[in-house]
Amino acid sequence: MTEYERITESPQALAAFLRGLSVIEAPWDAAFQKRYCAECAATDCDACPNEAYRNNPAWWLAQEATEERGRLE
Repeated sequence: MTEYERITESPQALAAFLRGLSVIEAPWDAAFQKRYCAECAATDCDACPNEAYRNNPAWWLAQEATEERGRLE
């Protein structure tokens, strides 16, 4: 099995791999901020009401692909 095959074996395996990358700003961060932070009234992000989706590439991978999300610039 190649590394590619291992990390693309399932959405969960790919999400675990992506979560392990040390990146400052990932595509799933921007999508999360656009969807959840834009209208959030919380004053403390440490108690995020959408914590299950925050810093979660698995959530992002499950989103419907769009032209905007397709670009990794």
